[in-house]
Amino acid sequence: MFRLFLILLVLSGFSGLPASAQTLDASQFRIEWQVVNRFRMFRDPQFFKLHENAWRQYMLHVDKQNMPSDERDAFIARTSVLGSEHVLNDRYIAFSNILRKNFDWRGWAAKAEDLTCYDSKKRSHTACGGLDTYLEPDRHSIELWLSSSGASVPKQATCEWRIGGKLVAEASCGERVSGPGIALPYPGGAEITVNVVGEQPIIVDAQVRDLLIAGMGDSFASGEGNPNTPVQFGEAKRHRNFYPLRKRNDGFGSATWSDQLCHRSLYGQQFRAALQISIEHPQAAVTFLDYSCSGAGIEAGLLGPQVYVERVADTDYSSRPATRPISGGEKDGQLYRLVRELCRKRPEIRKGQVLCPGNDYRRPLDFVFLSVGGNDIGFASIVAWASLRDGASASIAEFFGATVSAKDFADRMRDVLPGAYARLSRALEVSLPLASGPDGVFDPSRVILTAYPDLVTNERGELCEAAPGDSEEEDRYPANQSLDMFSSWLTARSSRLKAVREQFSNLHKRMRDLAGDHGWTFAGRVYADKMFEGHGFCAQNIRRISDPAEQLMIPCHGRAERDTQTCQPSFSGKAGDWRPYNPVTQNYPYALRQRWVRTFNDAYMVVNQKVTDKSGKIDEKVSGAVFSETTGALHPSAEGHAAMADGLMLSVRPILYDMLYGER
Repeated sequence: MFRLFLILLVLSGFSGLPASAQTLDASQFRIEWQVVNRFRMFRDPQFFKLHENAWRQYMLHVDKQNMPSDERDAFIARTSVLGSEHVLNDRYIAFSNILRKNFDWRGWAAKAEDLTCYDSKKRSHTACGGLDTYLEPDRHSIELWLSSSGASVPKQATCEWRIGGKLVAEASCGERVSGPGIALPYPGGAEITVNVVGEQPIIVDAQVRDLLIAGMGDSFASGEGNPNTPVQFGEAKRHRNFYPLRKRNDGFGSATWSDQLCHRSLYGQQFRAALQISIEHPQAAVTFLDYSCSGAGIEAGLLGPQVYVERVADTDYSSRPATRPISGGEKDGQLYRLVRELCRKRPEIRKGQVLCPGNDYRRPLDFVFLSVGGNDIGFASIVAWASLRDGASASIAEFFGATVSAKDFADRMRDVLPGAYARLSRALEVSLPLASGPDGVFDPSRVILTAYPDLVTNERGELCEAAPGDSEEEDRYPANQSLDMFSSWLTARSSRLKAVREQFSNLHKRMRDLAGDHGWTFAGRVYADKMFEGHGFCAQNIRRISDPAEQLMIPCHGRAERDTQTCQPSFSGKAGDWRPYNPVTQNYPYALRQRWVRTFNDAYMVVNQKVTDKSGKIDEKVSGAVFSETTGALHPSAEGHAAMADGLMLSVRPILYDMLYGER
């Protein structure tokens, strides 16, 4: 009887009778996965998620416009970072005319100031367990789920998930799984499997590509003008002129930065571009190293120590108010700082070059983002030339680094910039492990030099309207309104603005050509594509002209004959109400606005830098005399930096897709 049963069983095996169907079939289901915290500079994965969700919300908004697919893709490529910024910092519910009820006037970065891997006290990227942990991760936490090509995911079934053969989760097959222990080893990766209990698994090989990106450069990289936390104003008024006074007018009431000396913030274009790369590539991660510093040049900043924008009052040797600049030490150059963190041994300096002994780097770089050149030829000085009144205080001109005319600026562009870039190119090649292949040969195309934008257009894309000369009615012109608090020292003149704009054009061409000479990738789209057109320092959204964010005038507690006229002093103290808005309740440093460039007035209302004495106490007399309160003027706003990051991404994306997917 038992033999007959075996015969029937064997025969049934060849009879084609169906066996029980497998719940998860590889032809219908596939394993999906993504890195949880893809921007490793953020310690909290939820803060990365905030930015990822903002980008997705912007994508949904664009999809509703029903553009043709090619037009849609091109539009998204040009506006992704800017769109996310609109979602995160708009006073209005995104893409509507409805004001938010719980708007945080400080901006999104204020919530993340202590959530990065940069240690502001040590001035190093050691806040996430040390350099070895940050630069050489051994794993990346991931999220796992199933997708299907038509069949319904069996939510009632229990799935077993394994990574490298180890069981890491048991959950409903319809759930996404993540958490402690659900991670891919790095750099080797592992096999991921999923199966219903007792059935054959679906298998996929998975590996994270962790990109190491270094940011270097000047104030147009660091985010100058956009502190992580801006200053706050109170009811008190400055003596006599009745302009707003900071709520806490001491060192503790100052704007805060990721790096105080460098005025480096989370709004910087390089930071935002690196973050956007991580958002767009779910199975990659970005390890970002940021050394950008306001005031940096090639020789004094990147290759050697610089003078910082923060100053200390120094009245010991002069009867007039004076300051002493804070300077870096011998090994304070950005390149040295980068090599010091990449190299396992202490760097050496030989014949002026920074070297890693034995080339013992923790890991190679994938990109160097670079914004530099403007300070080497006098960017701040040509701004001073264009705005200082004739005969203005010498100490003001000194703070700006003296003045440089448009002609002198052009001469420096011709005579100084080629040699400076050549020395930088050589130093980068000697010092950095920046290679695109296993042969380890330096690849200069991975150095991404970014252009400077056009800063002087109005909302129509035309040159900012300014007074033709000194006039009692200068304030009728938007460009002059944008610096009204400082109108006794500053004025905007059409002829000089025109000359400056011409030099921006020449600088763009010179940087493009020099980048090509050295094999660098030139990210010039922010200028070439006129991405700042209509968003210069005098631009206003006429349809929202009453919005405090669109006001060019600075708040004052006084009266004048015209709404645009500078406040008149009132010794009685009874000068009326704040105009054009209340600085206590209506100061919105990061609310969206037409202008993407910080004005001199904006600098006062956002950064409001003061000079302190040796004990850390604010010296108001010196601060006013040396013009420190305008630090950050004529730099991109947070929106401007987002647009610059989009311009950078337009040049980086083709290289990235080649790296990650092997095709353009």
